[in-house]
Amino acid sequence: MLEKLIIENCAPTLANLKTGEIVNYRFTNSTQAKKEIDRLQEKLKEKGIDIEILQEREKSFLLYVYRRTRLARDLSCPVARELLHKQGYRAGELNEMVGWLRARVNDSTQKGCFPHEIGLFLSYPVQDVKGFMENQGKNCRCCGYWKVYQEEEAAVRMFAKFDKCRAVYRKRCSEGAGIYRLTVAC
Repeated sequence: MLEKLIIENCAPTLANLKTGEIVNYRFTNSTQAKKEIDRLQEKLKEKGIDIEILQEREKSFLLYVYRRTRLARDLSCPVARELLHKQGYRAGELNEMVGWLRARVNDSTQKGCFPHEIGLFLSYPVQDVKGFMENQGKNCRCCGYWKVYQEEEAAVRMFAKFDKCRAVYRKRCSEGAGIYRLTVAC
């Protein structure tokens, strides 16, 4: 079940088109769910995929499925570092940055929203994350996987690429291809 959920919802990350995705994993037994996550994490680690539990709820986990090497590159951008610093992140190891994101997600969802900088962890263009923060989510040029404030045409092309990837991965999964086979190594 978890494998299919990740294939269907995280295809652009598995295909190495995107740094990461967030997915809600519903379960009936949290101990069994954690074992399933650990098993899948071990399976995908050699392909460059990490899975982190960002938030634990009574009957679900909010998972962050991501590519560590892409995330390190994304967060090394000076504008991204500046935005993160303004949100209270301290420069540090990637694990610390993901840990800080986890803390921010848990704090902010109690207030009814996600931390706006989460887009930096999901391959959203840094200028669009900055635009979202400056405009409080309003006045965007278009909306797809994220709200677009700059380079609308490039974003629309990327949205189409992500949609096509998801469709191909869903089809391949329905034909029996497993997550390991569908995950691009890097």
